[in-house]
Amino acid sequence: MIVRNCLRTVAILRTTLATAALIALAGGASAQDKPAAPGPIVKTLLQATTTADGKAFAYPDGKPLVTARLVELPPGGEIIRHRHAVSPFIYILEGELTIASDSMPTQVYKAGDSYMEQAAWHSGRNLSDKPVRLLSVYPSAEGVALSERPQ
Repeated sequence: MIVRNCLRTVAILRTTLATAALIALAGGASAQDKPAAPGPIVKTLLQATTTADGKAFAYPDGKPLVTARLVELPPGGEIIRHRHAVSPFIYILEGELTIASDSMPTQVYKAGDSYMEQAAWHSGRNLSDKPVRLLSVYPSAEGVALSERPQ
């Protein structure tokens, strides 16, 4: 009786091992049939605690609101003098943008550059013969103006 139970246990173990081997082979075969999808390529564009002119920025009180804008500035075009209550994140998609500011020397930003815009009064110009395209993201709050112009 003990021998019979041992033989039965061995048979069950063999069947279990064979089944596990078949499942593993089947799983391996299907994984080879379907290659894994490629993962994302991640590039950090900016990580900052200050604006372009070195000033610390803070988010306003109130209900959070994020506004994202695509801006195109034609050759010779100008973004008139203004400032922001909350500095936007800027990413230059195409062209070159020249920024004149009260708080720092003139800066030229090119395609692929990103920065947190300064809080001081500033203006932007496209001095090239090609359009400038940029993404501007304002991390602000409801009721806060995105920019103000001098009176």
